[in-house]
Amino acid sequence: MKKALLLVAALGVAFAQQAKPEDVIKEQCARAKVVAELWHGFTGGAPKAALENLVVEFNKAQQGRCVRPVPQGGYRDLSTKIKAAFAAGKVPTMAQAFENNIALYLEAKALLPIESLGVKLQGVNLTFLNAVRFGGVVYGVPFNKSIQVLYYNKDLLKKHGVPVPATLEEFVAAAKKLSRAEGGPVYWFQPDASTFAYFFFNLGGSYLKDGKLVLNSKEAVEALTLLQNGVKEGWAKPITSGYINQNLGSGPYAFSVDTSAGYTYYLRAAKFDLGVATLPGRTKGQPGYGLVQGTNLVVFRQASKEEQAVAKDFLEFVLSPRAQAVFATATGYVPVTEGALKDPVYQAYAAENPDYATIVRQSRYAKFEPALAEWEQIRFDILGQAIKEAILNKADPKAALDRAQKLAEDLLSSRTR
Repeated sequence: MKKALLLVAALGVAFAQQAKPEDVIKEQCARAKVVAELWHGFTGGAPKAALENLVVEFNKAQQGRCVRPVPQGGYRDLSTKIKAAFAAGKVPTMAQAFENNIALYLEAKALLPIESLGVKLQGVNLTFLNAVRFGGVVYGVPFNKSIQVLYYNKDLLKKHGVPVPATLEEFVAAAKKLSRAEGGPVYWFQPDASTFAYFFFNLGGSYLKDGKLVLNSKEAVEALTLLQNGVKEGWAKPITSGYINQNLGSGPYAFSVDTSAGYTYYLRAAKFDLGVATLPGRTKGQPGYGLVQGTNLVVFRQASKEEQAVAKDFLEFVLSPRAQAVFATATGYVPVTEGALKDPVYQAYAAENPDYATIVRQSRYAKFEPALAEWEQIRFDILGQAIKEAILNKADPKAALDRAQKLAEDLLSSRTR
């Protein structure tokens, strides 16, 4: 683990050696005649540092041009500020955007097709690329993409002779056995739409049926009931303060289903031998499906021709094998191009971290949430609240999801807008 952490630290500054890349960027842009702003939702840590290091390296090769990353708070803050920028008529050149954000921005006819800029997309992961294809047109470049994986405590499993579970049935059985042996719940989870999605997808659920959003299907009720029962039966522990990795050491821990973007944080927090596995699925023949999270980079129509030219070059730089290899391995995100997997930086990191190859393998078994313009509000304020009600307040799962369905239908029909 020590070698892994040292390599992560080295990769984090692979492009830029300066202690404060934001100061370097400020100086670079002060001399530039064309400044293309990139609004983002990275609040700190490895993702923000890795993005800034990428920008420093890109700007070094520019003559009178630069990209300036501008943090806007978290992702919801970012989308809120972009909507306000529409109203003010002052949008940035580029921004991070989830698939549902893209759908919303397209309603305002605010985005440029990526290929109209001349950006070459050969070699980009088709699963990620198809998710940003609307009406056959690509409107985003996949950037920081993560996938859910199974984190586990190798020491605890070895202590009790429990193998890494390959199926959902084995997973629940292992969590129950270890919880009884340790005197406390060993499967830790955050009661949110991300955790729910893993169980929902692997029980056969789909959010869209005949083009209609369905939140209260039998698979959804089954998934939420499973989580609720896990808490009642003492094998599942909801984490309501901070991230799961921030709580390690506060009780017996064996498993969590969490984003690969948390990999470096888990490595630093774990005082045990950390394992990473593909997700338990419905059968032993195939890993379970993981929720894809993370954003894409979009370009706004209001950008000047000069800014669009900078954006085009920056997007192609971001998709280059070296940029992808450094950014992905420094953050735990999944490389979005095949070329990155052959880059020496990736190869060296994968040799030191076999777990990272597991993350890449899991990315081949991926599911997306609906690319609906209203999904952000539904995800957090409607479905997310229903999940919390059932888990934390012990509400009936079906009743909670039925209420969520009604609220979502009202929102989608514009009755509550």
